[in-house]
Formats: sequence, C-alpha cells, structure tokens
Amino acid sequence: MLMRLQLYDLRVSYKSGKELYIADTLSRAYLKEQSEPLLEDELQVHALSVCLPISKEKLNTFRTATAEDKELHMVMEVVQSGWPADIRQVPADIRKYWTFREELTCSDGLLFKNWRIVEPQSLRADMLARIHESHLGIVKCKERARDVMFWPSMAKQIEHVVLKCAICNTFRWSNTKEPLICHDIPDRAWAKVGVDLFHFDRGEYLLCVDYFSKFPEIAKLTQTTSRHVVTALKSIFARHGIPNEVVSDNGPQFSSAEFGAFSENWEFVHTTSSPGFPQSNGQSERTVQTVKNLLKKAQESQRDPYTALLEYRNAPMDGVKLSPAQLLMGQRLKTKLPTSAQLLRPQLYRNVHKSIKSRQLKQKRYFDCVKKSRCGRLIIPPNLYSP
Repeated sequence: MLMRLQLYDLRVSYKSGKELYIADTLSRAYLKEQSEPLLEDELQVHALSVCLPISKEKLNTFRTATAEDKELHMVMEVVQSGWPADIRQVPADIRKYWTFREELTCSDGLLFKNWRIVEPQSLRADMLARIHESHLGIVKCKERARDVMFWPSMAKQIEHVVLKCAICNTFRWSNTKEPLICHDIPDRAWAKVGVDLFHFDRGEYLLCVDYFSKFPEIAKLTQTTSRHVVTALKSIFARHGIPNEVVSDNGPQFSSAEFGAFSENWEFVHTTSSPGFPQSNGQSERTVQTVKNLLKKAQESQRDPYTALLEYRNAPMDGVKLSPAQLLMGQRLKTKLPTSAQLLRPQLYRNVHKSIKSRQLKQKRYFDCVKKSRCGRLIIPPNLYSP
C-alpha cells in the first residue's frame, strides 16, 4: 500500500461519517473476491525497474557506495524506523536532512528524495565532473543537477567547481553596450526560429534556435551557399515542423532569390535584422556564442561535443525550471546522469508562457542596469525653422 501511495501527494481532512456518502456506500458493497496482494519482493523489483533505468554494474556501484556511506546509512535507518518528533532526538550528523525528511524514501538499498537519487559521498566528485563535463555555466549546471539528483550543499559545490574551471575562465565573454530590445515571445514552441551561420575549427555551421524553448539545432555545411543553407533548414524543419517566422541577418545566403523562393514555397515569413546591427537578431547571436563556447570547451577538454549539446538542451532554464527539450518535446532527454524513469516520462507543460516572459524581462533588467545607450537624447532647438 505504501509503495502504491508514493505516486500521490495526499492531503487528509476530517469529515463526519454522514457526509461521506460514496465511501459509506462502497464500504457496504465490498467485493466478495479479493485479489492477492503483491509480495514485498515483487514491490521491490518493480520499484527497481522504475526508479533507475541503468546497467546492473552501475546500479551495484550505487548500492555499494550507499551501503558504505555512514551518513546515508544512518539516514536510511531513520527513514525506515520513523523520524523522531523532535529534531534534537536526531543524530547531529544527519540533522541536515530534517527539513525535507518527508520527501526521503528507501528502495532496494538506495536513498531517494522524491524521484531524485541521493548521491553517496564517494560518488559526488564523479557526479560533479559529469555535471560540468560540457562546461555549462553555474546556473545551468545547478538546474541540471537539481533535476535528477541531490545531496546536501550540492549547489555550493557545483558553483565552486565552475568558478575554478580553467577552461570556462578562458572562454568568458563581455556583452555588447546597447540596451536590450526584446522580441515578442511566440505562443508555442517552434513558431518562431532564428538562424545564423558561424565558423568553428575550420568548419562552417548553420544554427537554428527556437525563440520559445531556446532549443538549438546545428548543421555542419560543406559550403555556405544559399542552396546548402536551404537544404540544411529543410532537414531541420522536417524534424520539428515549419515555423511561422524565420529571423536571420542580411547575409547573402538569406537575402538571395533562392532563399526567398524557399520561404514562399514552404510558407513561412522571413524577417531580417537591421543592417549593420546584428544584435537585433540577438537570440541567434547569443545562442551562437553559447554553442561556440560549448564546442571550444569540449575541444579543449577533449570531450564529446555531442554530449555538451545534449546537456545544454536538457538543462533547465533559470526562472522557467524547464529545459529546452521539455518545452519543445514535452519530456526530459536521457543523459549520463542517473535519472529515474518517472522523470523521463512525457508530460504536458501548461502556463509556461508567463514564466518565459518573466525570465526575458528579468534578463533585460539586469542587462540594462550596466549597459547605457551611446546615443544621447535628441534635443530640437526652439528656433528651428519650420516651413
């Protein structure tokens, strides 16, 4: 019964028997035949297959490390026997778990906080390395880790790792100087996308980013002609659908007659940024910076660049608490981080437009606090002649 009830967040309130019409009726019309209850071993095997879809070797590693962790062993004993009524009765070493004690559960030798696995001390260094394997920023790394795992002071340790990372410190950039002007946020995913070209390591790439989910798609080009750009975009649109609007700069690949025919045949609106002011295509420009830094960091650290892209797409965005993959596909993507199967199930996310808009305004406010316009206010002289 307890295993089944873990799926629900119940709130119990008292009502007198005369007000419980349905429950009172069903109690008098009970079934004559009762199904056999599940055995405890069956429940444990079922929980194992649901909670951690990883290899047996890795699962044994987690189980062994948890059993050898004195702190987690004490926590699991208290969880199974029941927490005391007063925090002063809890051993000092595990009082840090008191505030969220109701969220802790044990399953087959592992400790969970809701659906997130509590990492044993001996594996935390490896988890920190995996979290920052793609060299994402502090916020991205924190949100990515909080989504699937937990241990006390995890956020501080992640921040320390990122700040001390030599590769990340090498590739930091400074922002531009003009105040930020925001694009309108579309009502759904993949309704408005930005496209741009960039060069990396003697190769040419096309980037396509969704204005709603911030999900980036990247295609390597053999040539940067309009024909190759159109072919790459057709491949991307075949996966995600045709957007309503495509935003680009005024490069020859996008201002050509061939690209104009492509937008007409595929029935989307093509909008170009202001000439000489690429910041007006800021979403694409910003994503290009992010992707290039991911690729540079992966190259510098000899890591797989595709893993870096996967982690970025799966990292929750600050202020929205959902990742680009969740906003575009409705589910988390499986990565190297141990994630319960419950968290990988598809979900329908509603009312996220307000959170995305709030995040955009927050970014603009922080941006404009330190960026001042280089253009002064135009003052019209009072004696200006007017015919």
